[in-house]
Amino acid sequence: MTQRSVARGRTPATHAGRPGIAMVVLVLAGPAFAQAPTSPLDNYADAATTTIIAEQSCPGVQMKAGQLTNLRLAARVNTGQEPALQEKLRTRATQVRQQLAEVGRDAWCANALAAFGPEGTVARGVLVPNRFVR
Repeated sequence: MTQRSVARGRTPATHAGRPGIAMVVLVLAGPAFAQAPTSPLDNYADAATTTIIAEQSCPGVQMKAGQLTNLRLAARVNTGQEPALQEKLRTRATQVRQQLAEVGRDAWCANALAAFGPEGTVARGVLVPNRFVR
């Protein structure tokens, strides 16, 4: 797993006192991800797509929607960016599904949980393993 921080002195887990992605890029594995996201919008699309697909694909993993909302706020996504965000989400979803197929569900899920789980290296607590989330 490779990650790169392009933030200005912020840690991956916080942004203005809130949980957030703080401009951290997650590349789980594979040649489809040679070019990492470079903008807050790209970072949010990466986090949203990865966590949503993890909830759908990884047994016993749930996404905390409130944490994903915090990531969106931290990325400062505004309504004028919605068309671009929708396109980025579609593109990223295709890439993530391809990656999931290439590396296998178990490895992909472990990496997604490592990045977005309770001790996440990209954003903590967006994914919760084996427990009920309200």
